[in-house]
Amino acid sequence: MPYKARDWKHGIFYHLMSRSNWKELMFRDENDYRYFYNLLESAYKKYPFEVSSFIFMKTHFHLLIKSNHLDYSRIMQYIKKNYSDYFNKKYQLRGHLFDKRFIAKPAYNHRTLLIMSRYIHYNPIEINAVRNPEDYKWSSYPLFLQADFNTDQDINLPPFINFRPLLTSFSGTYEEKRLKYIQWCNVTL
Repeated sequence: MPYKARDWKHGIFYHLMSRSNWKELMFRDENDYRYFYNLLESAYKKYPFEVSSFIFMKTHFHLLIKSNHLDYSRIMQYIKKNYSDYFNKKYQLRGHLFDKRFIAKPAYNHRTLLIMSRYIHYNPIEINAVRNPEDYKWSSYPLFLQADFNTDQDINLPPFINFRPLLTSFSGTYEEKRLKYIQWCNVTL
């Protein structure tokens, strides 16, 4: 039986998550993480979007993503198909890499956006992979800490990254807003 078509609301962020089949490792080495990261940039060039938070865990990934141009199913189809092809070829496997349909939850307001972002950034802490979110390499959190908010587009960040939506709930300079976001995440633990 086919899935019911999703009713996407353009212009808002969605928390998208997809898990590997049988919770198998979908990232077996650093090159797998790197390939997936580069795949996001490739997808961005084909289907413009912005990501305010992401994390790649061993068996799943999370994206906090917004697109004004297209439904998110196309973006996820592109990412998951291309990564599955890469993975199956590299490890000489066949069949599905990903479990059922990806999860999609809308962020209708700033508070929900912050809660989703905090959940994504603190995911490795919840499973005791690291003690601090900045210690997890395959997360947007280390990029967030070093981002230059004094320019329109930080040249050190991939073009699909936009952290500014995470800061709109806070007052002050961008540096003050960044610190308030970090404090807010720590308080809500």
